[in-house]
Amino acid sequence: MFKRTVAAITILAAMLCLGVKVDAADTRHTKEDTWLVYMYICGTNLEEGKKDANGDYTELPGNKVTRDIADMQKVKLPPNVKVLLNVNGATEWNHPTFKANGNGIYLYGSKHLEKLTDWNANMGDPATLKAFLEYGEKNFPADHKVLIFWDHGGLNGLCYDSNFSNKARTADGKLISVEQNLTFDNLTEVLTSVYGNSPEELPFELIGFNTCLSASYELANSIADFSHYMVGSEPSEYGWYFAKWLSALANDPALDGEQLGKIVCDSTMATYKFWGRGIEPEQAFSVIDLTKMPKLREAYEEYLDAAIDLTNEKAGFTGAFSRAATARNNDRYSELYMDLSVFAQNTKNILPKESKKLLRAIDEAVVYNKRGKLLNGKGISTYYPFVSTASSQIDTNNLENFKTQNSSPEAQKNLYDKLIDLDVSNLQLTPVEYNSTGHVVAKLNPEQLENVSMVRLIVFNEKGELVSVSEDNLKVDWKRGIVTENFRATQPMFEGRKISLESSGKGRGHNVYEFPIIVSYANQNIPCVMTVKYDFSKKKYSIIAVEIVGGNGARRQPYRLRNGDVIRTLSLEVIPEDSPEAQGAIRYTDPKTSNSALYKVIAGEPFVFTETSVISDKKIRNGAYVCAFQFIAPNGSATASLPFLVNVDYNGIERYIPDEEDLNAAG
Repeated sequence: MFKRTVAAITILAAMLCLGVKVDAADTRHTKEDTWLVYMYICGTNLEEGKKDANGDYTELPGNKVTRDIADMQKVKLPPNVKVLLNVNGATEWNHPTFKANGNGIYLYGSKHLEKLTDWNANMGDPATLKAFLEYGEKNFPADHKVLIFWDHGGLNGLCYDSNFSNKARTADGKLISVEQNLTFDNLTEVLTSVYGNSPEELPFELIGFNTCLSASYELANSIADFSHYMVGSEPSEYGWYFAKWLSALANDPALDGEQLGKIVCDSTMATYKFWGRGIEPEQAFSVIDLTKMPKLREAYEEYLDAAIDLTNEKAGFTGAFSRAATARNNDRYSELYMDLSVFAQNTKNILPKESKKLLRAIDEAVVYNKRGKLLNGKGISTYYPFVSTASSQIDTNNLENFKTQNSSPEAQKNLYDKLIDLDVSNLQLTPVEYNSTGHVVAKLNPEQLENVSMVRLIVFNEKGELVSVSEDNLKVDWKRGIVTENFRATQPMFEGRKISLESSGKGRGHNVYEFPIIVSYANQNIPCVMTVKYDFSKKKYSIIAVEIVGGNGARRQPYRLRNGDVIRTLSLEVIPEDSPEAQGAIRYTDPKTSNSALYKVIAGEPFVFTETSVISDKKIRNGAYVCAFQFIAPNGSATASLPFLVNVDYNGIERYIPDEEDLNAAG
């Protein structure tokens, strides 16, 4: 025993002499420690709704601030835990305390919620955040601090205060309101001004983002020098369950940021699962150890630098890179973000050394990740300006704003500039031919493949109506450059109504799709997006989730379908130029080729939803169909191959490739 004790002392002395850092995490916190939780609440339409010039609601009040503060008030706080709230960003509040007292700074402690001062401030102004933090530091010093941002979020920042919007003109001279918001650079600047540049003692134990699209590399990078941990959501989110995590802190003030962040993740996901009737939500919350960001930053910059070098040196690399980035998976969280680990995993063949190093750094930085069963990511996303296959347009404003920020590597911006410049004009009217099995194929050379990020099969009926746009009715051999159609002569239907499935992911043995619907409930028409999974072995669709689409297009909350809900499906159809329905149709013009087409959203006949309502593939009507391969570049520009015909009848499917004389006759 004596010998082991001497050995232990000797080892400890050696560690201290060598400057080895001993982990003191267990002694950093005690139950007697004091806590201050800053809550930076920008209410916006999430609380107050929206009204037109007549004062009528165009978007009903969300009451989301009211709900979260009511949850908070269920928790009895000990004297050493306080919550300081900056409540602004809305003109109407539904919580009784805020409704009576208005905007200002409030304190919730061991007694009750009380107003400390009136303050009508612009939440999108960095000066407001700075003043709020300085107020808390002066009046409520604490051993540990948490900072929570509450509002909308995304690539361009967070906390969009519509009460202080500026007027600006668009390129066509239209006057619009531009809301000021906090950018990622603003966060860095404010935290630096209050706490100094890279302070030795980190001012925050945890920084949390109750905002959409917040668990991103770019956002984490902007606050990395000021907190031990951060917690956020990769996809759009519906809000946290405030009572659970605050109650945990009240019961045990010795918690650290990682433990507290885990409780936020677990309790929020459990709440979503309850709302969804036990269906696992397609959400992902994570806790990131910000002290590991320097290593992650180094790995990501090396990865991007290598991609830039290969883009300039190796033919075919840009096409392979963009396809890896936009490969269908459930971890593409918006038109702007994808999971960084999925990104690295998909590029292991073309960037082997850099991808592996990046994956190791992600594993060290993300200490907790709670996600839906269909998601494969590790818990931190990154900006990638791939386009929506629905709109086939890139949001150039987002890209320009991204390029002005300091929170991402320069190589990332340069690489995306190169990808955005790619187009597929050299694939216009690509010839097609039969293969040995009678299917139709298009053969592409390496130069043509260079710019292609996606291939789809487009099918029209004899009337010129769009039947389907699919990535599933074909197979692409990227190494050989061969695209083969596998037309199945089926169309997905929801209770006999046409739907336009948009592929949003794939996994082992299944694909995941989304499509829009309108749900009528309590005299309201609610725009929603339904997510479904198709199981290849069972050849069956199942409903994963239904989400309400907010006024700004963001999905803000799940919707629980009830027996008796009235549903109308929506499908996107191409409208012939000379059709009577052309009036009111939307014209899309490809910026590269100047080709244009008219589209219209068609609503199906309403039906009453029951638990037996199903989505199923139905055989399309017998007749002739016009098909073509559509080639899409990373920037969304698209072109099509020469068309071919498919005749569907009781004997099966017959394919026919028109010759030049047929095409000339058809115009």
